[in-house]
Amino acid sequence: MPPDSKALKRELRAELIAARARLGAAERLAASEAIAKRLAGLESCRSAATVGLYASLGTEVDSAPIARAVQARGGRVAFPRTVPGQRRLVFCACRPEELVRGPLGAGEPPPGAREVPLSEIACFVIPGVGFSRDGLRLGRGGGYYDVTLKEVPEAARLGVGFALQVVDAIPREPHDVPLDAIVTEHETLLFPRPVT
Repeated sequence: MPPDSKALKRELRAELIAARARLGAAERLAASEAIAKRLAGLESCRSAATVGLYASLGTEVDSAPIARAVQARGGRVAFPRTVPGQRRLVFCACRPEELVRGPLGAGEPPPGAREVPLSEIACFVIPGVGFSRDGLRLGRGGGYYDVTLKEVPEAARLGVGFALQVVDAIPREPHDVPLDAIVTEHETLLFPRPVT
């Protein structure tokens, strides 16, 4: 990626993280609940026996309401864990209250939690720093989700963020995996995949 694109992404990350941090706790929780309701209405999430979720970090959309909704309908939730020395994630089934702090600061499944084969996860709910109106996600810059999602191209990829995190465009890199939907507290943006 050209140096100017890297700088653009860095600036955009800083801008969006600062904007997200300005949301009050009550506002963030209300928006997270609204996002969970919108997600529950998406067929790709509603019909998934197993949902790959994330443990909220800092001011991200709170994933607890999403986990509760999946579990209330009898679905299973699997959370990511980093693989030492590799840039990919494995997902393990556990309850949100069992998560422990991982090496990157996010909650991860505890040691001994059963790994769920990626092929069993029909839907991934993915956080981001920012999202573009054409279905791209700006993460923290590690590329973990892009690498992992390429292993399961048939799984639904649903990005969740607050409305203020949606921008017109994000610099695109060849390894970026586009999303099938972006869900905010105000809208659901859908990106149908080309028919092959």
